Amino acid sequence: MGHHSCCNQQKVKRGLWSPEEDEKLIRYITTHGYGCWSEVPEKAGLQRCGKSCRLRWINYLRPDIRRGRFSPEE
Repeated sequence: MGHHSCCNQQKVKRGLWSPEEDEKLIRYITTHGYGCWSEVPEKAGLQRCGKSCRLRWINYLRPDIRRGRFSPEE
């Protein structure tokens, strides 16, 4: 399984996200919103690809993500 074409750049970081990277992404998205994810890394000062930023935001950093146990209704 290969990497996405946007991730083939030499300066793109892979692997675990640091708390500093999370903070940069949160700060950028809450200030400017999101739209074209391929532009987010450069504008936010991150050395990640846009796909990685999008997945990090959607799966881990969004403020409306509910964590914890399911309620009986769920």
